[in-house]
Amino acid sequence: MRIDPNLVPGAGGQADRVKDAHKSGGQTSGAAKAGHAAGAGDTVSLSSTHSEVQQLKAAIANVPEVRAQRVAELKQKVESKSYQPSNAKVADAVANEYSTRKGRR
Repeated sequence: MRIDPNLVPGAGGQADRVKDAHKSGGQTSGAAKAGHAAGAGDTVSLSSTHSEVQQLKAAIANVPEVRAQRVAELKQKVESKSYQPSNAKVADAVANEYSTRKGRR
């Protein structure tokens, strides 16, 4: 497979300039030198989104999975028989849980 360097983004026909410089006895033009120097090393640039994601992950790690105070309140209501959940809310929660699990498969 042959790759045309003129069609590669960022190459800008640099391969041809290098070939031409080699044919002319090793004299490279300023443009060829500049092109070579600009592509001399790899660079990595991380956006600010990366640090935001890391901060959010750290914050989530500190949140407990079980809200003990809420569980205690509900437990007290159930034991005193004063807990009366909304039938519509229960149905919605069951339907949402079912659709979430179904989507994972």
